[in-house]
Amino acid sequence: MKPEGPGLTGRLLGLCPLPQNARVLDVGCGRGETVRRLREKPGSDAWGVDIAPGPGMINARAEDLPFPPASLDALVFECSLSLIADPARALEEAARVLKPKGLVYIADLCALKAGADSSLIDAALPGPRTESPGSSGIGRVEPWETQAARFAGAGFRLLCYEDMSAELRSYWAGLLFEGYQDAPLSGVQGLRGIRAGYFLAVLEKEAFTPGSLAEYRKESLAAVERYAREKSAFYRDHPGGFIDADTLVRQGERMLCVSLGEVERVRTLRSSGSTGDPKRVWFGEQDLERTVAFFASGMRPLVREGERCVIMMSNDSPGSVADLLRRGLARIGARSVIHGAVQGPGAAEAAEGAECLVGLPAEIFWLCRTAPRLRPRTVLLSADYIPKAAAAAIEEAWGCRVFTHYGMTESGYGLAVQCCAQGAHHIRLEDYLVRIIDPETGRELPPGKEGEIVLSSLYKGALPLLNYRTGDIGSIEAGQCGCGSRLPRLGPVRGRRENLRQVVNIHRLDDLVFSLPGIRGYRAIRQGAGLRILAEGALPDERRLSAALGINVSVQPGTVMPYKGKREIEGQRTIGN
Repeated sequence: MKPEGPGLTGRLLGLCPLPQNARVLDVGCGRGETVRRLREKPGSDAWGVDIAPGPGMINARAEDLPFPPASLDALVFECSLSLIADPARALEEAARVLKPKGLVYIADLCALKAGADSSLIDAALPGPRTESPGSSGIGRVEPWETQAARFAGAGFRLLCYEDMSAELRSYWAGLLFEGYQDAPLSGVQGLRGIRAGYFLAVLEKEAFTPGSLAEYRKESLAAVERYAREKSAFYRDHPGGFIDADTLVRQGERMLCVSLGEVERVRTLRSSGSTGDPKRVWFGEQDLERTVAFFASGMRPLVREGERCVIMMSNDSPGSVADLLRRGLARIGARSVIHGAVQGPGAAEAAEGAECLVGLPAEIFWLCRTAPRLRPRTVLLSADYIPKAAAAAIEEAWGCRVFTHYGMTESGYGLAVQCCAQGAHHIRLEDYLVRIIDPETGRELPPGKEGEIVLSSLYKGALPLLNYRTGDIGSIEAGQCGCGSRLPRLGPVRGRRENLRQVVNIHRLDDLVFSLPGIRGYRAIRQGAGLRILAEGALPDERRLSAALGINVSVQPGTVMPYKGKREIEGQRTIGN
C-alpha cells in the first residue's frame, strides 16, 4: 500500500529530515527495502524488525522491541501501523526506545471525513459494496482524530502532516486500469464504504511530561542560581528579585559568569524607544549552540529537506540571528540565503522560487502587497509585534501558511515558535522558564491570565538571566495543543508594556492600518497632539482613523521602505496616559 511506489519513502523522509548520524528502526520492514535506503545515508545506522522479516532483518514484534531505552533517533512505520495488533502498545514502545525529541515517521491509511470524495476508490475495487465499520483486509482504517489522540497519549506531538488521499485514489485506479485484478486488490475489498484516505506524518517525542518538566525546572533553576552566585560578581551581591533591561545597562559586564576570553559574541543594542545608554548582551559558545539547535527544531514544520529558505532580516556576520538560523537550517538539510532586511524591489527577486521566507511582519507584509506573484509555501514572522491582520493578508496574497516566532536578543534571539497547529508558541523548555507576572505587583499569574513575561535561564550560560522582566505582555497557555503537546506554551504576545500603556500606540495602529485593503505600509509621526501618517498604496480614511483613535490623524502618500528597526511612532514616547 504505497501510493507513488518506492518514491513514497523519499517523500515521507523529506517531510522532516533525519538528524545527522541517526540511528533508525523500520518497524514492519518486510523485505527491508527502506532499511537499505536508510543505510545509504552517510553516517546512518539502520535496522528493520518484522514478524516475517527479510534477510538481514530482525524477527520481533512492534509491541516488544529488542532495543534499550533512549537508544534510537527515529522510527519508521511505513504502511505498517494499521496492521499492528496493539498500536497503542507499539507507540509506547516507540517512545521507550527513542531519545528525547526523537522522530517517528508514519505513512498509513485513515478514514476520510464525511463528504470526502471516494468515487475513484470505489471504482478501483471490483465486487459488491460493503459497509465495514473501519476494518479491512489490509488493516484498520481509523479517523485521523482517533490516531492523533493515540499519538498524544503515548507522549508524541505532531511536527508535519501531508494528506495523500488523492494519490491513493489514483494509485488504486491505476492498478485497476493496468489489469491487476487479483493480488493487489484482493486484500482491499473491505475498503468499499469505509472512505479510506492516506496520510504522511512526522511525530516528535516530547522531551518532558508535565510532571518531569516541573522537577526539571526546580532542579535546573537551583543549579543556575548556585552557578550565578559563584561565578558572577553581580549575582553574588544581588539580594534576589527581578532584574530588567536597566540592570543589563548598568551591570552587564558584572553579570557575566565567564571570562571575556570565553565570550563568542557581544550584541550592543538600545531598547525600543530608548534614548539612554545601550545594553550589551554577551554570548558564549554554548549559548549560540543552543539557539542553533532550537532554530533547527523549530523550522522543521516549515522547511523540508532540499528546500530553499530566504532569510530577510539581520546580516551574515558570525553569530547574528540570520547566521544562527542559517546554521540551524543546514542541520535539517534545508538550503538558505541571507538577503537581509527588505529594502525595496530587489527583495522580490531574492525571494523568487523560495519555499520559505523569514522576516519582520511589516516588511514581509509590504513584500506580499508589492510582489503578489511570489508563492512561498511557508512564512515565518519574527523580531517585532505581529498584527493578525498582516499575517492574514500574507496568507491570502501568497496562499501560504504563516507561522510566528517570539524571541529577544537576551534569550539568544530564539524563545518560542508556533508548531504545525499554528496556535500558541512552543517554548524552549530545556533552556528557559517563562512566567507571567502582574506588572504592578510582581505576583505570578496563572495560565490564561495576561501580564508581563518574565524569563529565567535553566542552563549555565555566559550571562544567565534570573527573573528577567522582558517588558512584553503575554500569557501562558495550558492544556493540549492541536499538535498533541500537553506542555505549557506562550500565548499571543500583545507587545511592549510601555507601548500598550499609551492611548495611541504602534501596536494598535498596526492592527487598524494593516487590515485596510490596498495598503502596502505606513509610518506614523507625532504631530503635536495628533498623528501624521505617511502611507504607501491605498490611503487610509482620515476621519475613520481619527474616530477610532480619538485623536486628529492626517494622512498623506509617502514611501515607507526601508523601515528602520522595530516599528514605533516616530518622535513620540506618549500620547496621553
